[in-house]
Formats: sequence, C-alpha cells, structure tokens
Amino acid sequence: MSRSLPLVVVIPGIGGSELADGAGRAVYGSGVRRLVGSALDPGALDIDNELRPVGLIGPCSVLFKQLVTGYDGLLRGLSKRLGLSREQVVTAGRDLVAPDAALVAFPYDFRRSVEQVAHDLDREVRRRAQGRRVVLVAHSMGGLVAAWWWAFLSEGVDVADIITLGTPYRGAAKALDVLVNGVRVGGHELSGLTGVLRTWDSVFDLLPHYQVVEDGGGGPYPYQLPSTVTEAVPDFSARALKAYRANRDLHGALVERAGSGGNPFTSYYSQGHVTLGRAIVDAASGQLEVAKGNPQELPPSWDGGDGTVPVFSTIPDSLEDDVNRRRRLVGKHQDLVEEKPVLEHVSEHARDRLPPAAQGGARDEGGAYVQLDLDDVLPIGESQAIRMRVVDSHDQILEVSGVGGNVGGQRFRAEHCEDGWWSARLPALEEEGVHQLTVMATGVPGADRILFNTRVGAASCVSE
Repeated sequence: MSRSLPLVVVIPGIGGSELADGAGRAVYGSGVRRLVGSALDPGALDIDNELRPVGLIGPCSVLFKQLVTGYDGLLRGLSKRLGLSREQVVTAGRDLVAPDAALVAFPYDFRRSVEQVAHDLDREVRRRAQGRRVVLVAHSMGGLVAAWWWAFLSEGVDVADIITLGTPYRGAAKALDVLVNGVRVGGHELSGLTGVLRTWDSVFDLLPHYQVVEDGGGGPYPYQLPSTVTEAVPDFSARALKAYRANRDLHGALVERAGSGGNPFTSYYSQGHVTLGRAIVDAASGQLEVAKGNPQELPPSWDGGDGTVPVFSTIPDSLEDDVNRRRRLVGKHQDLVEEKPVLEHVSEHARDRLPPAAQGGARDEGGAYVQLDLDDVLPIGESQAIRMRVVDSHDQILEVSGVGGNVGGQRFRAEHCEDGWWSARLPALEEEGVHQLTVMATGVPGADRILFNTRVGAASCVSE
C-alpha cells in the first residue's frame, strides 16, 4: 500500500507562465497568437504594466521570437506516475481551488524578482500543505524561486524534496548578453523586446554571479563593467550589484540551513552542449562580447552546459560536496522537464519506501549521447550551421562513422571535422514556430546507432 501523496508543486522558468491583464485578456502565452493574431506587442510586458499569472505555458513555443519551454509533458507525466485524477491537478491562482489537490502548477509573474515571487510561492504552499509533505519540481529560474523560499521562508513546512532542473544558481551569461547587447535572432536585434527585458528585475537576478569577464586576471563581475559598456541599460551597475548581493545571500543561507537541518535539494543538469559562459570587452570597440565556453579558470570537467545554463552554475554552494544530489541528464535546457529520471524521482514519493536509486545510491549513468552547438531560435529562410559530437557518460569523445538527421522534416548530413565534432548546414526553416530536430549517429561503439531529439525555434527577423 502506498503512503499518502505529498503536495507536488511545479514551478516553471522565466517566460514559462501565461500572463493576462486586469480584464482577463491574454497578453503572453501559448494561445496569444490564436487569440489576438499577429499583433504581439513586447511593450505589453513592460514591468510597469500590471499583469497576473493564469497558467503554465503548455507546449514548447516560440513567443516573442524566443524558444520557451512547455510544461504540459511534465504535468501529464507526473499525473500519470502519481496516479492522479483530473480533479487532483490544479493551477494556483487568487482563489484556492481544490485545496486537497496533489499536483499544483504554480505560474508567476516572471518579470519580478526571485525574492518577490518566493513570497507568492510561500502563500500558495502554506494554504495548501496543511501538514502534508511538500515536493517542489522547479525548472530554470523556478529553481531560484524554490531555493529562496526554502532558505528564508519555509520554516514549519515539511519539505520532502526540492528538485531543480537546469537552474542557474550562479547565473547565466545569456542574461548578460541579452541586457547589454540585446535580444538577437540570427544576428538581427529585436530592439522592442530588448527594451522591455531591460525593465525586468528577474533578468538581473539571472546575471552571472561569477567573474564572467576575462581580462587576464580573474576578470570583473557584471556590476563592475565600465559604464561605456552598459550605458544602454538604465542603472545597470546598481541593479547588477543588488542582484549579485542577493545571490550571495541566497548561497550563504542555503549552506547554513543545509548544515543545520538537512538538505532537500537535488540538482538535475545537462553537460556538453555548447553554452554561453564567458565574456570579454573588445579593446578596439569597447563593446562586450559574450562567448561560448567557460571562463579560463574552470577546468575541463566543467565543460559546457545545457545550451542555456553552464553546468557549473547548476551546482549551488550547498551541493558542491554532495555528489549524490547531483544528477546528470542529456537533453538541452528546454527538454529537461520531460526527462524520465525526473518523473521517476518524483514518483518515488508515492511509494512505501524509497529504493537506493532515489536515495543517491547506485544508478544507471546512461550511455553515449549527442552534444550540440546550435542556437535555440533560428531565422526563417536562412540556412544555419550546426555542430555535433558523440560522447560517453564520462565525456570521452567517441569516434562514429556518420552523423546526420532532420529538422522540420528536412534531412541533412554532417561532415567530420576536428576534436570529434561533425558539422553541417541545416536546411532553412520557412515556417515560424517550434520544429523537431533529430540527430542520428551511426557506428557508435557499443550501440551501433543513437538518436537525439530536441526542439528548435524559427522566427522572422522583423521585430514585433
């Protein structure tokens, strides 16, 4: 007989919640284009506009020309694994609907700071927990919200597990690139969206909280960048410093709390996909160049990430020495929410007794998989370069006989180049939206062939 179910709360990443205005009209979400046609105005998301969260993004989508993770698969998978009826799965909101529900989707206004959202999470958890064990499943920025809540607000709540998926505990260079250099698709800046994102506190919370800028001597933090580099961003230095200090406070609180009362966190991450991780200030132009790869000080064992978040950022100070609470996946950032090990992990909370795999003991480390070097969103009508290679579970490069695949139903074949990489030109995508990308490697030692599936967005380069 299974024990009583915990309260499971799903917390999405930035951009993962549908937002509506005061009249209930959809402003941002997977159904916005269907509701209001193509008249999408990034200005509607300005921080000064009052909006409220109404649900999670359903399928993976391209919204405002950005690839946004969808959470339908995660919610369906958890519901099935936990054996829940439709009435036991609800969305958090102003009104307390079905207070005994076992699975709660927690949408939030992702423009606001992590700390502000954590207070909203606290209210939702406390009015629903009522003595039940609590399990949080949090993707990307949602993991920072969960961490802040546990570190500063969770006293008195029975927290059984906090599972974070691709969470940038130390920030992500992608956020720095967006703020300073603007949102770009295929080299084309989307000035309207860039201006709006610069108003969000959340993007500052996602800045790299490590010495991301290389200058030959350890490099400065983002808040230490010269004003000539950041002049396009209002109050950049002050806001970046505030976010940095808040992040350090968070890490300190997590370490202190874990040392005194146990540590409920498990960090799932992906590694090896080429990821923005460092920056330089060009001496000639004075411009900031955010580049793929890790800072020079990091050893090769921390190479890459999930395509959005560097792997070293997914490990908070409180888990640095606890390897049993760090779990590796193979997907890209947007795919982590659909990985089977995550569903299996949560489902163990419905069992009488947790097996060794859920306790951090021996587990299947997985076999060979494909690493990618490719942007999340590609410009419509333009062929783009892609690089791929195959590695084993220990990051050893495997020699394979061929690599190819298809995207949007169009085939491509790669050519072998250096360091185990294979390169190809992807066929041009002509339709805006999300496309399936499949890579197949043949002649893989011990496996003959392997498949790797992910998603890629396509968008026009005309600013909305």
